[in-house]
Amino acid sequence: MKLLNSPIGKQKVIVQVTADEKTKNRLNNIGIIIGGKITPLQSNFGDLIVKVRECRVAINKDVAKHIIVEDGNEEITTDQTV
Repeated sequence: MKLLNSPIGKQKVIVQVTADEKTKNRLNNIGIIIGGKITPLQSNFGDLIVKVRECRVAINKDVAKHIIVEDGNEEITTDQTV
C-alpha cells in the first residue's frame, strides 16, 4: 500500500521507496528508510504530516506516493504530543 493511501493514526513499516535516487537520499536523511516505522498523523489535500522516530515530518503527496508501506503493530492518536 502507498503511504498516501494509509489510514491516519496507524503505524506502518516502510517496505520500499520507488522514488529517484536524489529523493531517496533526502528521505534517508530524515529517517525514512526501508524497515523503518512511519505513522501518518494528518492529511491536508494529500500532503501528509507523519511521525518518523520521534519527529513530525511534512511530506508532499508526490513524494508520499513513492513510499510503499505495510501494516505495523501499533496505533497512536493524532493528538499525541511528539
